[in-house]
Formats: sequence, C-alpha cells, structure tokens
Amino acid sequence: MSFERLVNLPHLAALESAVLSSSRALLATYPEAGRELCDGEPIEVSVVRALVEDCDHLLAALDDYRSHLVVDRPRNPDQLGWPF
Repeated sequence: MSFERLVNLPHLAALESAVLSSSRALLATYPEAGRELCDGEPIEVSVVRALVEDCDHLLAALDDYRSHLVVDRPRNPDQLGWPF
C-alpha cells in the first residue's frame, strides 16, 4: 500500500464516524423517521428519513472506497474494519 493511500485512511475513518453519528442523532431526535411512511406526517420527518437514507448510501460508498484502498484486506470477519 502506498504512503498516500495510508494517509487517507484516518481521514476516511473520521468521516465515517461523523456520518454514522449524524445518522444516529437524527434517528434519536426523530424516532418516527425509522418507521414506515404514514399520511400526514410532518415534513421534518420526511426530510430526516431522506437524510438517513443518504447517510446509509455514503457509508456504503466509504466502505467500497476503503476496500479499494486496503489491498491486503484480512479474510477474518473480525478484522474487516479500519486497519488501525
């Protein structure tokens, strides 16, 4: 793994942590956003639901990008997180 790629990993880990924390905070503040869509719900709940979905997409993209950066990825499922 090149030095440039290794330098990116802490920044990506910080971004992943921020996105995950944001998603959890949104769902803690608006628990109804985690439930099924219902008629007459406030617009805030719809926006939070969309933001949480976007956070999920971003987390999936970060995981995919990380898998491209980490060439020697271990096969053990317990070691599939960030390499530090």
